Amino acid sequence: MNNEQLVCLVINSLGGGGAERVFARLANMLNDTKRSYRIIVITLDKEEIQNPLHDSIEHMQLNYEGSIFKSMIGLNKTLKKLKPSLVISFLTRSNVASVFSGFGSNYSVMISERVNTSSHFGNGLKSQLKKKFTRFFYEKADLIIAVSKGVKEDLSHFFNLEHKRIDVISNSYSFEELALKAQQYEVEFESKTFIVCVGRFYKNKNHALLIKSLAKAKSTKKLVLLGDGPERASLEALVLELGLKERVIFKGFIKNPYPYIANSAGLISASLAEGFPNVIAEALILGKFIVSSDCQSGPAELLDNCVSLGVEHLKNGKYGILIPVNSEADTVAGIELFNDTTLIEHYEMVIKPLRNSYSHKFFLSSFEKKIEEMLNGN
Repeated sequence: MNNEQLVCLVINSLGGGGAERVFARLANMLNDTKRSYRIIVITLDKEEIQNPLHDSIEHMQLNYEGSIFKSMIGLNKTLKKLKPSLVISFLTRSNVASVFSGFGSNYSVMISERVNTSSHFGNGLKSQLKKKFTRFFYEKADLIIAVSKGVKEDLSHFFNLEHKRIDVISNSYSFEELALKAQQYEVEFESKTFIVCVGRFYKNKNHALLIKSLAKAKSTKKLVLLGDGPERASLEALVLELGLKERVIFKGFIKNPYPYIANSAGLISASLAEGFPNVIAEALILGKFIVSSDCQSGPAELLDNCVSLGVEHLKNGKYGILIPVNSEADTVAGIELFNDTTLIEHYEMVIKPLRNSYSHKFFLSSFEKKIEEMLNGN
């Protein structure tokens, strides 16, 4: 290995999502370590940067506007000029574009899947073609990194990739960093008078179910929504329709959500699908009570130490509450649990030891080992 080796890190954008945050953290940590290769970050779209890189990192921001085919052709041209030794990509579009660009080249491609992939495909002809298209490229990757055991299982079965090497590297967190950020400002609500939900306003996050369930729940707590996205207007209309204007608060995207999480009665999620839900892990590390849908994948691994089997009824997991996916009755019951101070205190005590479970050091060393393997041709 020599100092001329180049590692390119590729992602769709550095927007406000959890995968983007983890990607930026990885790039920044790699940049701060002593290494024998140089790194360049490539983003495929010109989206506003919400997860910044250190100033010393070389960043190429391309402009392919979410197009898979523009991304494939454009990234191919870019990488031919750069001549990297290794490409590491996050998220499906970047993964496909990176593997495509690697055809006929001398570099390895390590792709990382951060979501439960099958949940993004329907049953129609278009979805089946998209599945075959994606599988073709994933099958050609040199190494696949899954963010959770559930994502690994989903990739293996859904794409028929049981023969492929798929390694799991979970996301990382620092209790000290999160605790410090949680004290950076005061929130406008009295402590534990509100439930918080953090996530972009996409249909997969299922905010509409939360709002409808709040309308039926016997609870005086407010629901504070942190995030933004294409579903916001319809969700605001739903809130007005149900007469919940005083109980559902839209705060928009907040770069530092941790004071809201730390001062809440707890966190709730009704997602239809996840990969490894950062906000649930972060809330656990901050010692908060959590109610989450038992979607594929991640919540059950975090809250009950198991890959999701799909609970049929509300379940008291080891570290939090799991509810069936898309069940309004169970979501209502889950919201009402935020009234149970004895239950909340029990979970707050049980989860205290988790604060050091997902260290940055282990996350970084795991990726560094994979990078060294790829660069050495193992």
